[in-house]
Amino acid sequence: MKNQSVCIVDAFSTGAALAPQFKQHNYKIVHVQSSKAIVKDLLDTFREDDFDELLVFEDNLSDLTQHLRNMGVSHIIAGTETGVSLSDILSEKLDLAGNSPKTSIIRRNKYEMHEALKKHNIAHARQGYFQSIDEATKWAYEQGIWPLVAKPLDSAGSDSVSFCSNIEELKKACSLILNRENKLGFKNEGVLVQECLKGQQYFVNAVSIDGEHAITEIWKDKRNQGICDIEELLSYEGKEQKDIIEYVRSVLTCLGIEQGPSHTELMYTEQGPILIESGARMMGTILEDAVISAIGDSHVTTTVERYVQPEKFRNRLMQGYQLNKNLFCITLVSNETGTVLENHVVERLQELDSFYKVFHTPQVGEKIYKTVDLFTNPGIIYLLHDSQEQIYKDYKEIRRLEAEGAFFRVECSI
Repeated sequence: MKNQSVCIVDAFSTGAALAPQFKQHNYKIVHVQSSKAIVKDLLDTFREDDFDELLVFEDNLSDLTQHLRNMGVSHIIAGTETGVSLSDILSEKLDLAGNSPKTSIIRRNKYEMHEALKKHNIAHARQGYFQSIDEATKWAYEQGIWPLVAKPLDSAGSDSVSFCSNIEELKKACSLILNRENKLGFKNEGVLVQECLKGQQYFVNAVSIDGEHAITEIWKDKRNQGICDIEELLSYEGKEQKDIIEYVRSVLTCLGIEQGPSHTELMYTEQGPILIESGARMMGTILEDAVISAIGDSHVTTTVERYVQPEKFRNRLMQGYQLNKNLFCITLVSNETGTVLENHVVERLQELDSFYKVFHTPQVGEKIYKTVDLFTNPGIIYLLHDSQEQIYKDYKEIRRLEAEGAFFRVECSI
C-alpha cells in the first residue's frame, strides 16, 4: 500500500489512542504539536513512544507541509480541539480529504457555530458575544430570557460554564471568563452568553466520510449544575434517537464537517433537538475499552476504520450500532480541595456487581480539587452489565459512599 503514513495533530486526550490503532494497520505515525503553548493537562496525556516522528509547528507552514508531503502522509486528523484548525489547513495544503479551513471558524467558535445554524434555518440557541461585562448585561436585560449560560468561546470540558439567574450572577460569570486563559490555553477575549436550553441533554459521537455521517454512539447525559452525573449509552433505535440522528446530521453538514470524527452536545427540548456545541474531533475523556465491551467498537476504532478501510466503514452510514450491554459513565464529585492521604476508590468499587473500571482518580500524595467542571473531577467510573436495574442500584451505592467520604481521606488546603 502506498502512502502508509498518517499525521495526528495534537494527539492528546482521546486522540492519544489513535496512533496504536493505526500501527496495527502498518502505518507510520507523525505527530504535529500545533503550538509550543499546549497546556499541561493536555500534554500529560501524550504518548510519545507511539510515534515515529515528533514535530512542533512554529509558523513554518510551508516547511511543515513539504516535510509531511515527503513522508507520504495520506491522512491528517485532529487528535483534540486544539488541533482542529491546523489539521484543516494542512489537509488543504496537501490536497488530502479534510474539512475546509474556510469554515474552520464555525467549528471552533461557538458563537459562529450557532450563527451558521441560524443562517440555514436549523434549530439554534439565542445568543450574544461580548467583550465587556456592560455589553453582556445590557443584552441580557433587553432579552429578558433568564436563566442564561455564560461560557468561553472556544474551550472544552464545561470550562468556566456558569448558569446565571440574574444580572449579578451574569456579571460574576463574565468576570471569571473575560481576559483569562481557558483550559485549552487560549485567552478569552470575549464571553458567549446564550439562553439556557430546557430539556434532556444528549451527546452524539459520529464519523464522517465525504460529507456523509455515521452515528457511532448516542449518550443520554444527566448533569447537575453543568457537572456530569450519569451518562448512559443508548441503543441506536428509538423515537428520540431518530430525531437526534436526523438533527445531528444536519448540524454536521451545516458546519462543514465532511471528514473524520465529531462530538456533538445537544438539548432535546419541547421543540425538538437544539445544539449546545459541536467539535470536529473525538469525544474527550472516554474509556475506549468500556465502549467496545458494550457495542463492539468505539469512536477511536471507527475513526481509524474510516481512513484505513473506507468501504467497510461506509456500511455504517445507515446501519448504526448494536447495544450488547448496558453502559453507564459516572463522574465522581469532590466537595473539598487538598492532598489525598488515602484512596479507597478501587477497593470499594470492586464490591459492586456492575463495576467495570475507574480512571482519572488522584493517588496518595496527589492533589484533589473541589469539582466545578470536567477537569476537576476525582474519578470517572464505568458500570457495565446486562441489567439496567443492577447498574442503577450500584450508582446509588456510589453516591452513598461518596457522601460518606468513603473514597478519599483528604488533608484540606486552607
